[in-house]
Amino acid sequence: MANTFHGFTAESFLFFEELARNNQKAWFDANRARYDQHVIGTFRSLLETIKPALLEINPHFEVGGKTNGNFSRINRDIRFAKDKSPYKSNYYLYVYDNRHDRGHGGRLYVGLSADCLTAGFSIYGSWKGPKGALETVFRKRVASHRETFSALLAKTVPPRRYETYWHREEKSEWAQYPGLPRRDEDWQTLQAWVVRKVFLPNSRGLETAAFAGIVERIFTELYPLFIFTSVVTPKWEAELKKVLK
Repeated sequence: MANTFHGFTAESFLFFEELARNNQKAWFDANRARYDQHVIGTFRSLLETIKPALLEINPHFEVGGKTNGNFSRINRDIRFAKDKSPYKSNYYLYVYDNRHDRGHGGRLYVGLSADCLTAGFSIYGSWKGPKGALETVFRKRVASHRETFSALLAKTVPPRRYETYWHREEKSEWAQYPGLPRRDEDWQTLQAWVVRKVFLPNSRGLETAAFAGIVERIFTELYPLFIFTSVVTPKWEAELKKVLK
């Protein structure tokens, strides 16, 4: 796998485009070298490139590069799924607080599929086990620090800078809504929130080493959302004010 990040090339997108038409083990085994080079290799070299910046933002960020840690798995769990295709149609890099498991709180991420690459912030509720930061931290802060949250949104997620959407389960279905929730009730009942930049395969700079700097900038701009939703130290407000200056 490559040690130096050179950007996401057409081959990175083409792999997933062809996987969609050939989602079977024989094809994947025959194309594993492409996957190792243009997907895993590119993501791992990206993480190595931005690691110093990540640790400067937050020394508790996980940067060890493990699968099921920083990186998603390409294999799907098909034991209880109706769709028995063995491989996922996307791949992710996640950056999160290593004092908790990956699903506990907010996280910064880069995601790749056949159609686009995205980079941003996301937080999801807990479906099993103990409640995570969305339920125990984020919802409470929205209620108790509404003015701070409104100022944070105005500075971090102004119109047209980022795409944002949220999810909630309604009538046993996973419903998605564009934009920001408009009512306080929606902030208290949402089960996922995503803020992201979308890059199409022909986006300028995507195929260059300089794209790592774009990811660093996105992560730095959205890190205040991570603080508000997930950081529980007594000094979280001071930290938030510091990065918002």
